[in-house]
Amino acid sequence: MPVIQCNDIAIYYETHGKGEPLVLISGLGGDSTFWESSIKTLATRFQIIVYDVRGSGYTDAREASYSIDLFANDLLALLDALHIERVNLLGFSMGGNIALAFALKYPERLSKLIIAASFATMNLQARLFLDAVLSVYESGATSKQMFDLICPWLVSGSFLSNPANIGLLQYDEGSTNPQPLYAWKNQYLAQQEFDIVSKLSEIKIPTLIIAGEQDRLSHIDDSKILADKIENAILKIVTGSGHLINYEYPDLFHQSILEFLSA
Repeated sequence: MPVIQCNDIAIYYETHGKGEPLVLISGLGGDSTFWESSIKTLATRFQIIVYDVRGSGYTDAREASYSIDLFANDLLALLDALHIERVNLLGFSMGGNIALAFALKYPERLSKLIIAASFATMNLQARLFLDAVLSVYESGATSKQMFDLICPWLVSGSFLSNPANIGLLQYDEGSTNPQPLYAWKNQYLAQQEFDIVSKLSEIKIPTLIIAGEQDRLSHIDDSKILADKIENAILKIVTGSGHLINYEYPDLFHQSILEFLSA
């Protein structure tokens, strides 16, 4: 299992393909398996690097508080350990927060930036929903019950009602590495405290913002703030999509990424 010691923790990572490096960062509660459907397509053009963020998957889950800046520092340490000087960076949801923080702290390490289904500060609707989710989780709900609670809010109504998608919306009973409650909570609290709206104008790296038209967690308005305040940003709104753009419209999602990185 490819694990490397970085920033006082052991980080799990994978590399796929050859070419210019493209790092993919998953969202709250997710790990590197989130990108399984993307790796095959993107690795035809790039060296894809996926890793488990602190508290997820096979990366260490310390019981100390987390922050988005800490996650960004973990990524820097990983790149240094892998002797990778400069990358393209794609962050989804909380991963987008990490990517934005990394762009602010270490712009010299980035070529291009892609932010999908994310924000510069969490909107009130998402905060209220996730506060309620945390309360239920702390009251003793199982991982499956948490999945069943959250999953319907991650996709559009049309995707949810299509019988062909049932398999994508089922809990994996065979998971051998479930995320501890404290790690999910620490990730969420880090995300909740994240607010860089006033700093967005400092980001000068070419940036693509991808937003789902029907995203209930990261609103279109959140993406418009990013696009308006980041100098070299392009906004791509995916009509009809909920939060999980890469699952609902994978072809359009990957095409947008490849076209942006090739421009």
